[in-house]
Amino acid sequence: MFRALLSLFLVASVSAFVPGSRFDRGGTALGVAIDTSDIKNGMTIELDGEPYKVLGFSIMKQARGAAKTTIKFKNLIKGNTIENTYRSGEKFETALIEKNAHQYTYEDGNAFFFMNSATFDEVAVDSKVVGDVVVSILFS
Repeated sequence: MFRALLSLFLVASVSAFVPGSRFDRGGTALGVAIDTSDIKNGMTIELDGEPYKVLGFSIMKQARGAAKTTIKFKNLIKGNTIENTYRSGEKFETALIEKNAHQYTYEDGNAFFFMNSATFDEVAVDSKVVGDVVVSILFS
C-alpha cells in the first residue's frame, strides 16, 4: 500500500516527461499566468521551458519600493533546486502536469521502473529525479 502511494507521488511528478505525454514545452494549454502574490507551496510552474515545483517562498516588504518574493524551486526533470528573487507583480506560467498512478516494479542501474496498472506500460525514471526517497523506503 505504501509503495503504491509513494510511486503515485513520484511518478506523478515525472510522468509528464514520458514520451507521448501531454506536457507542452512551448507553454501551457490554457496559458494561465500567475502573479508572485499567487505563488503557493507545491505549485508547479514553468521557467525557461522546464517545469519547477515550488518548495517554499518568502515575501520581503521594504519601506520604499515594491516587495520582493524569494522562491525556492525544484526542477522536475533534472532534480536540482534553485532559489530566485522576483519583484512584486512578476508573472509565471503554470505548468501542465499529467498525473497517473503507477506501481514500483524494479530498479536497473540508474533508473527506477514503474508500471501503469491499467495499461501495463512501464516508465523509467532517473534516480536523480527520484532521489533518496524511494531507496530509503524500499530498503528499510
